[in-house]
Amino acid sequence: LAGVAYVAKHVLGNPVFASFLFIGFVGPAVIAAPLWGRVAKKRGKRRGFMFASLVMAAGLLANVVTISGHWAPAIVASVVIGIGYAGIQLFPLAMLPDIAAYDAEVSGKNRIGVYSGVWAGLELLGFALGPAIFGLLLSMGGYVSGGGAQPASAGLAIVIGISVIPGVLVLASVLLIRRYRLDDQLKGTARPEESSSLP
Repeated sequence: LAGVAYVAKHVLGNPVFASFLFIGFVGPAVIAAPLWGRVAKKRGKRRGFMFASLVMAAGLLANVVTISGHWAPAIVASVVIGIGYAGIQLFPLAMLPDIAAYDAEVSGKNRIGVYSGVWAGLELLGFALGPAIFGLLLSMGGYVSGGGAQPASAGLAIVIGISVIPGVLVLASVLLIRRYRLDDQLKGTARPEESSSLP
């Protein structure tokens, strides 16, 4: 999102496209949210989270085609990203209470405040790092401050910043999501000694 305005102005050639990209992102996200809820009920939260992450990563990586300067592929990529984004917002917030409840059963302590605080802190860190990394890419690409004519390298840096970098980060997160096992335990697949302490 930090790069949408840059893409519209310097890659697609018209700042107005920023609004279309944003709508293409937010609209599908709103529509997809309840659909992801159905996925959670049928397939579990972990699988849903992983699938949503893969969908979003696919959209992000597809954003590479934006370098062509054509707006249509950029809109399509935004739609796919929005669909995946809805899932990666929904599933963690649904999984967090499960984790806290399970921890309370196991430890005997209610630490939902700690979990929520750590989550909120890391989320804010991500919000800060995103623009910082994007700004670093712009600098490396020779972006001219002030928004005037830009070298080709700046356009490339912008596209990488909205496609490859976030796409790779989302794919890396899937490796961590795979370690989540609470879905399996809640379904009764835990070992007998574990199942007695399930929420």
